[in-house]
Amino acid sequence: MLTFTSEGKLEKDHVTVTLGDFELKIGLLGSGLPTPEEVLLASALSCLMLTVYYVAREKDVEIKGMEGYIEGTMDPKGFQGLPGVPPGLLEVKYWVKVVSRSERIKEVLEESERRCPLKDTLTRPVKVEVNWEIKTE
Repeated sequence: MLTFTSEGKLEKDHVTVTLGDFELKIGLLGSGLPTPEEVLLASALSCLMLTVYYVAREKDVEIKGMEGYIEGTMDPKGFQGLPGVPPGLLEVKYWVKVVSRSERIKEVLEESERRCPLKDTLTRPVKVEVNWEIKTE
């Protein structure tokens, strides 16, 4: 079992997230920084592409190149609190172009889609627990 962690600190209209020795600033829409939704999509796209790379390497299938695009659609009315409208992404679509001459590339892509951790996370229910600590100063 693996556990991944991240820490964050709110700084006005953005959060500085620490991932090991790396810091990432994530902001509200219009802040000029990537939004949480964009970071989620970037993570999902890179996860699928890296899973393809990993599975191809396992199966000794050569990939000469790969490029991807991902988009997620949301209705901002949900975030603004309109009842009955989910606040998160409603749909996610991937487009990935893979350059390979291997006859087994389709097998690699199908297996990669099944094994991709973030695609799996986005497509099945996941237990989520939020723990609040309130301090008065």
